[in-house]
Amino acid sequence: MKFLVKVCAWILSVFAGALLVLCLLSYEFTGTPWGMIKLLRTFQIVEMYYAGNVDKESLLTGALEGIVADLEDRHSLYLDGEVLEQFTEQTQASYAGIGVYIAASDGGKGVLVAGTVDDSPAGEAGLQRGDLIMAVDGVETTGLPLEEVSKKIRGKADSIVTLTVLRGAETREYTLTRRRIQLKTVAGEMVKDSDIGYIRIISFSENTGKEFGDTYEKLKSQGMKRIILDLRNNPGGLVDQAAAVANYIMPAGTTVVSYTKRDGAEEVTKTDGQEELLPLVVLVNENSASAAEIVSGDIQDLGLGTIVGVKTYGKGTVQGVYPVDGSDAVKLTVAKYKTAKGREIDGVGVVPDVEVKLRDGDTRDYQFDKAVELLVQ
Repeated sequence: MKFLVKVCAWILSVFAGALLVLCLLSYEFTGTPWGMIKLLRTFQIVEMYYAGNVDKESLLTGALEGIVADLEDRHSLYLDGEVLEQFTEQTQASYAGIGVYIAASDGGKGVLVAGTVDDSPAGEAGLQRGDLIMAVDGVETTGLPLEEVSKKIRGKADSIVTLTVLRGAETREYTLTRRRIQLKTVAGEMVKDSDIGYIRIISFSENTGKEFGDTYEKLKSQGMKRIILDLRNNPGGLVDQAAAVANYIMPAGTTVVSYTKRDGAEEVTKTDGQEELLPLVVLVNENSASAAEIVSGDIQDLGLGTIVGVKTYGKGTVQGVYPVDGSDAVKLTVAKYKTAKGREIDGVGVVPDVEVKLRDGDTRDYQFDKAVELLVQ
């Protein structure tokens, strides 16, 4: 009788657990929930009978990652807390830290300060390019991977970090308060002795549209009449920011991107546009992807400029990020986008109008040189 009670209790607990999970997932299963019960039962068997140590959190994360991995889509991922934080930092182009760039030191001793971010705790404290960070909060950095050192330097905003720094023969200690660091995604300058403005977009993050507009207007005030837009090594990012950039280089009312969602609804993003469009050359390479391909593909579709470089990456899909709980999320491909003339880029890329390859060891940027040549001829 006791055995029967235990069996019934176990069955009820499994069903209750399965139903709870189903409710939490807000997912409508067809048929019976046996698949979910099997998943829970497998988890329970491993936890109860496996001979070695079982990390339940790791086991669960592995199962969740496996669900998304079975889609066989490299752009769809289960994002645990740490990975989601990194993804959010990339999207926002910001992080909590002290604003220092680090690199491996020549002698392998400590880690090298390669530079600091403007208006950052590191810059304000006086850290200099060439300094060696020997320890972070008392932990020696010699022999540690750069990624590990970076993690130790970063932390929550308003928290404290202490760096032991070697400058020449002198050792100094810096106690710094971490804060949100906003990275610049756009840089621009006038090409020497010309009316050509050079604008580089590193990625399409939350402030890219505004940064581009500010840079564009600044260079126009300095006499810019032609533009080199550098999208090389730009991995893409936010589509709305690509549209914000397109407002300065495409006519009003032009389609920037369109895609059809799962329910059949079509999403179309159009430009506000400029009355005066400047002659334009866009630089791309094999690492230009996603939103960078939207912009370069549109320019090519509409004949608004010349694309120079090598064929782009070929990522023409749109991802959505859906929270699972307070820390994790699922990133899923939700659609394929099309450029201004309805062209799909996924798996194809943008083929440049003028192909210019860079060779290992080149000391000149021949792609940039070709862009200047095309604009002045």
